Amino acid sequence: MRLLEHLWVLAADLVRAAIARRPHQVFVPAPLVATRRDLQAGLRAGLVQPDRTTCGSACLVVARMLGDRDYARWLETGEVTGRIRDPRPRRRRFADEVLATHVRTSRWFGASGAMQVGWPRALGTAPWALAHELTVTGGTSAPGTRHRVQAVSPRHRGKAYDDVVRAVAVGHTVPLYVGNRALPRHVVLVVGGDDAALTAYDPASGRPVTITRDAFDRGALRVAGWSEPWFAVLPAGRTAH
Repeated sequence: MRLLEHLWVLAADLVRAAIARRPHQVFVPAPLVATRRDLQAGLRAGLVQPDRTTCGSACLVVARMLGDRDYARWLETGEVTGRIRDPRPRRRRFADEVLATHVRTSRWFGASGAMQVGWPRALGTAPWALAHELTVTGGTSAPGTRHRVQAVSPRHRGKAYDDVVRAVAVGHTVPLYVGNRALPRHVVLVVGGDDAALTAYDPASGRPVTITRDAFDRGALRVAGWSEPWFAVLPAGRTAH
């Protein structure tokens, strides 16, 4: 069994390294409204994922809150111009929105109505579905801004770290899939960072966490019990049509 585990880890590392070598755009589009200060201030909300499978959906909701002030106001207060106030408690309103997002990103068609690969909700949110949802709803980018999934090669984690820093430095949020050596198991939302460390919203606790560059490079993150960075979902630099 240990031999099979080692072979699986080796195969996963080789696949991730091969995917990470694919050419891609490095231009980062302008964010919608958020600044680095806005993003990090939003972490004080303490919003927690409603169950064990909705970390990715919680990151999507928080990303949209940080890019859409009216949406954030509705989730925080239940108030929106021209409508009756939502009577649900803030925590329930956030949980319901996260669960609805999880359903939408797991279907065989996405928020735009286009076909996507369905995914069992018990396994969380697939990276490609999360990228598609961000493309449609925008997050901290304008709706329609294409997002891509970048695999983090175990051999070149530093390059992925730099790409994440480049995006958050101008106000974008970046969902980051983390896990163990064999599988991705959790999603956090990177909202700030520099050459030394990243700041991320962890939906498991609703609190900010710090990921140092050294920990990222070594695959020793210690985020919600997980150590290995797997995928980053980044704005791709051109608008989808």
